[in-house]
Amino acid sequence: MKKKFVENKPVWICALLGAAVFVLIYGIHILNPCYTDWLMTSEDGDLTQHYLGWKFFRHAGWKFPLGLIDTMAYPNATSVIFTDSIPLFAVFFKAVRFLLPAQFQYFGWFGLLCFMLQGGIGAILVKKYLKNDFLIVLGGMLFILSPAFIDRMYWMTSLSAHFLCLLALTFIVYYDEVFGKTKNALIGWAIVGALCGSIHIYFLPMCGIILLGFMLIDFVRGEKKWKVLLPFLSYIGAALAVVFLLGGFGSGMKAGNDGVGYYSFNLNGFFNPQGWSGYWKDMPYTDSQYEGFAYLGLGILVLLFISVCLWLSSAAMKKVRISIWIKAHIRELAYVLIIMVTLIVSASNIVMYNDKVLYELPVPGFIYKMWSIFRATGRLIWPMVYLLVLGAICLDIKVAGKRAKGILLTICLLLQIADIRGMLAKKNEIYNKVDSYQTLLPSEDWRMIAEETDAAHICFVSDVANSRKLLFSFGDYGSDYGLTLSNFYFARSIGDKEIVARDTALQELPADTIFIFFKNEAQKCLNYEMNYYEIDGLIVGCSAPLGDMEPLTGKDLTTYRYELESGQFMNNGEVVDGAWIIHPYGNTYGPYLNAEAGKYKVTVTGSNLASTEIKCYYSGGGKILEPQNVLLGDTQVTCEVELSEHAEDLEFAFWNAGGADMVVSGIIIEKE
Repeated sequence: MKKKFVENKPVWICALLGAAVFVLIYGIHILNPCYTDWLMTSEDGDLTQHYLGWKFFRHAGWKFPLGLIDTMAYPNATSVIFTDSIPLFAVFFKAVRFLLPAQFQYFGWFGLLCFMLQGGIGAILVKKYLKNDFLIVLGGMLFILSPAFIDRMYWMTSLSAHFLCLLALTFIVYYDEVFGKTKNALIGWAIVGALCGSIHIYFLPMCGIILLGFMLIDFVRGEKKWKVLLPFLSYIGAALAVVFLLGGFGSGMKAGNDGVGYYSFNLNGFFNPQGWSGYWKDMPYTDSQYEGFAYLGLGILVLLFISVCLWLSSAAMKKVRISIWIKAHIRELAYVLIIMVTLIVSASNIVMYNDKVLYELPVPGFIYKMWSIFRATGRLIWPMVYLLVLGAICLDIKVAGKRAKGILLTICLLLQIADIRGMLAKKNEIYNKVDSYQTLLPSEDWRMIAEETDAAHICFVSDVANSRKLLFSFGDYGSDYGLTLSNFYFARSIGDKEIVARDTALQELPADTIFIFFKNEAQKCLNYEMNYYEIDGLIVGCSAPLGDMEPLTGKDLTTYRYELESGQFMNNGEVVDGAWIIHPYGNTYGPYLNAEAGKYKVTVTGSNLASTEIKCYYSGGGKILEPQNVLLGDTQVTCEVELSEHAEDLEFAFWNAGGADMVVSGIIIEKE
């Protein structure tokens, strides 16, 4: 045991260095399993999606398949797979939920584990070729400092499990020593397939491409050719079994999605830093090709260039039978196969360099449908990224001496750190602090509804699912009090099932369901016989009374008052003491009322309003309404418009056409 530990000392060192790098970048606060505010305050919302997916899954009852949950798109079932909540961890911690504190998260420790495995397995890969412990540690560090890896951490957290690609590559690197034996190969690929299926299914095609290279080696070197298929069957079988157990096939979510050819790899990806380099300028790429981010880092690029040059200078071609040459170089041919397949699938059918389309390949419908399951094809470039890193570290090993190699690796490692230090500092600034989450639902009325009424379900009539921060506030609230949601932010669409369930609920109006309407869609409430209340700027309806709250009247539902404190619906101005100060040529706009046909009166109060210009339109500005009975005063402006049909986005714009600031203290729109 001690001998094994000593032999693998550089591997353990790299794992510990991975942990050290993680702490230096992200700090230690996020390792507190009870600290969840950092997950609820993420800027892009993905972290919050992951956390709330776990939170709902944790509190939901067990179902079969195990990953199914019906509380996030009630009454429809979905899977924890589609909230990217790292299903492997979610299922494990749900099984021991009775031991967990009320607030619990595992995402901090998952990130730490990924950094440790990235360093440890990276060291195992280079250990095959670098026989010196110091060189192995330097090589392992370059895997840890891969921008493509660090970029995904706490953006799309489960996609930062790049160690899965490295693990799959070890099966090729150590084919002769370990994985040439069928039993070892079957077990190894089954484990990789199960991990891919239980962490993030996008790793299935990535590791599957590496498996193709493994099968090529097996075919050439194996005695029984039919055994080539066994690792494939083991890999696919384990992956499918795990995805089934997690509810991936039983949730009814759409497998595919639009975007094939857009979320792709740009051929400049290996040397296009996309903001990651302190020295290298960004190159053109389309907005959607962020998914193909594969910048190697200046240190690895320099190391790769030098290693290739040294390797070429020492390469000598000898006359030998092709069959013998293939057998002797089958591992290298496997790497070439992986690189070719990776480039083809990641670049997709629309191949681009910079902002130019090199060619576009028509794709038959059935192929497109299959391809759309993994529409973000740019991610599939990662196996090639790590082959290039491995090549940069090890390609020149037969040429460079130990001392020269150590100097070269040290210089390139320092160059790598210097190149990406700016982005690492930004990440440190974001995560190495204590955040405090503020819900958009602060009213005590929500607590009363959950604790003192029979409400069990929240049904979104308005499109709350596309208002992320509000949706997440409802997610936090619902998961805290055991209330279901009718929809959520999922990695795949549930199609029309949410609409069907919503319409059914609106027909039946069950007393245990509260219905949520945006304030600018309050007129929709007139179609349903419910009690309505205004809470935190939202209209809440229920067929049963909600405590002692005073319900809204019909007049309330047809009157809209701007909430000036938010500063929404204002250009070229600012909020001062609860009023809007509109500068010259600035304007108010909105509120995009969902309005029925009829006459509407608008009243604006404030000061210096006499120079106001009034515009009214709907249908995206395509239909204009002429204001009538316009009265312009210094402290009040009124007008009326006649709407002859239903409008989904009725808008009023008040422009400051004068030379001084206009003060708006109130805007009211009333249906007469």
